[in-house]
Amino acid sequence: MKKNVLFQNFFFGIVNGISISFIYLVPFTIISYYFFFKNIFDQENKKKVFFLGWSFGTGFFLSSMHWIISPFLVFEKHYILAPFVLFIFPFMMGLFFSIPSLLTSYCLKFLNRDLFFLNSLIISTFFFISEISRSKLFGGLPFNLTAHIWAFESQFIGIVSYVGVFGLSFFTINWFVILAMSVIEKKKFIFLTTFLFFPFFIFVFSKLNISEDKKNHENLRIRIVQPNIAQDEKWDRSLMKKNLEKLIYFSNESLQKKSFIVWPEVAVPFFLNEEKDLLKYIKKRIDQESILLTGALNRETFEGSTKVFNSLYLINKDSVQIYDKKILVPFGEFIPLKKFFKFSKLTAGSKDFSSGKKDKIVSVKFLEKKFNFEPSICYEAIFQSFNTYGPELIVNITNDAWFGDTTGPRQHLAASIFRAVEKGIPLIRVANSGISVVTDKTGKILGKIKHNSAGYLDYELELKTSKTLFMQYGNLMILFIFFTNLILFIFLDKSLQFKKRLKKKKF
Repeated sequence: MKKNVLFQNFFFGIVNGISISFIYLVPFTIISYYFFFKNIFDQENKKKVFFLGWSFGTGFFLSSMHWIISPFLVFEKHYILAPFVLFIFPFMMGLFFSIPSLLTSYCLKFLNRDLFFLNSLIISTFFFISEISRSKLFGGLPFNLTAHIWAFESQFIGIVSYVGVFGLSFFTINWFVILAMSVIEKKKFIFLTTFLFFPFFIFVFSKLNISEDKKNHENLRIRIVQPNIAQDEKWDRSLMKKNLEKLIYFSNESLQKKSFIVWPEVAVPFFLNEEKDLLKYIKKRIDQESILLTGALNRETFEGSTKVFNSLYLINKDSVQIYDKKILVPFGEFIPLKKFFKFSKLTAGSKDFSSGKKDKIVSVKFLEKKFNFEPSICYEAIFQSFNTYGPELIVNITNDAWFGDTTGPRQHLAASIFRAVEKGIPLIRVANSGISVVTDKTGKILGKIKHNSAGYLDYELELKTSKTLFMQYGNLMILFIFFTNLILFIFLDKSLQFKKRLKKKKF
C-alpha cells in the first residue's frame, strides 16, 4: 500500500470531520466518503484495509473533536496531558472506522456486484453498528453522529420524532454509501436520483404532524441568563460575588412578568444546600413570584461517607428541589480506573463527583398550573432518555466555556436539539458561555444568545405534551427501518436486473 493512499484517507477523514458541523459542507462529506470507499474497495490486503479505515477515522475524530484538548488548557496542572489527549484520543477512536472497513472488505468477496442497493445496505449496517457501539460502549460518546449534520435545519429533522437520532443516522449513512458506490461504479442516474431524493424524503416526512394532547396550557414565560464568565474566573473566590451579582442583574433587568428564570451549570459555585444565608440572599434578590432554576454544588453524607454532586436547584419562595447529575464526564468529573490514573479531575476540587440516583423528572407548580420538566446537566443532553412521566419541557444547563472558541459548543448544542424532537417537546438550553437557546418541539431555534456573549433572553413558551412514535417504541424503530429498507432494496435490485435483461434481449 502506498503511503500517499494512507495519507489521502487521513486527509479526507479530516475533511469529513470538519464538514459534519456545517450542512453547507455536505458535498465535501460526500467527496470524502467516495475516496474512503474507493481506497477500501481497491485494496485486497486486509491488514492494509484495517489501517486505511483507521487513518480515515483518526482524521475524522482529530478534526471533529479537536476541542477535546481545550479543557486541559484551562488550569496549568493539566497542561502536560494536553498533547497526549489530542493524539491518543483520535488514534483510539479511529478503530470505530477500521473495524467496519475490515468487515466491508471481507464481505466484498461474497457480495453479488449486481445487487447494488442490497450491498449498500450491508456496508451501511457495518458502519451504523460501529456508530451505535461508540455511543454505548464504556459510557458512550454520541458526539458527531452522522445525523447531526442536519441539526440546525429543523425542516429536515422532524423524522427523528418517528425514528430517533440513530434512525436518521442510519438513513444518512446509507445515503452516503449509495452516493459513493454509485460514483465508483459510474451509475450516474442512481447518484443523481439518490442525491435529490433523500433530502426531499426527510423534508416531506418532517412536515407530518406530531400528535398533541388536548389539554390547554398557559404560556410559560421564561428568562434564560448567559453570564459568559471565563472558566479561570468562575472558581476565583475573589470574583464570586461579582459573578453572582452579574447573574442577579440579568435576572432582574426589565423583568415585567413572573418568569421561570434559568441560570447555567454551577452558576453558583458553592454547596448551596449548606449555604443557607446565600440561599436566602438569592431568594431575596430574585423576583418573589418568579421561580429560579440554577446549577450549583450539592454535598451529602450517606452512612458516614460524603458525596459531592453536580446539581440543579429549583428555587421558589417556599421550597427548594434538587436534581443531581446522573451521567458524569470521564476525567472531567471523575477519574475512571483511578488506580492507574493518578492525576486529578479537570473540574475544581480533589474529590470525584458522584452520580445522582433520583428520577429524571421535576414537577413544578407555577402560576397555579402544574407541569413536569426533564432536567439535564451538560453532558447528559447528548444521551437519549426514556421516561414515562410525560414531561412538557426539557431544561438543559451547561458550561461550554471549557471548549473555548472551537466547534465544541456548536456540536454540543446540535446533539441536544435531537432530545426535543425525539420527545416532541420544547428545549431550554442555558450555557455559562456557549450557545443558549429556546427551541420548539421540531428543534427549530426560537431564540438564541450567541457564543461568547453575555445577556438574557425572554420568551413565551407554549407547553404541550406530545406522544411521538419514537417515545412509544424507542430504538426498536431501527429494526423497522432496516427491514423496510431490505424489502425496498431487494425490489430495486430486482428491477435493475429486469431492465438489464430487457436491454440484452433487444440486442
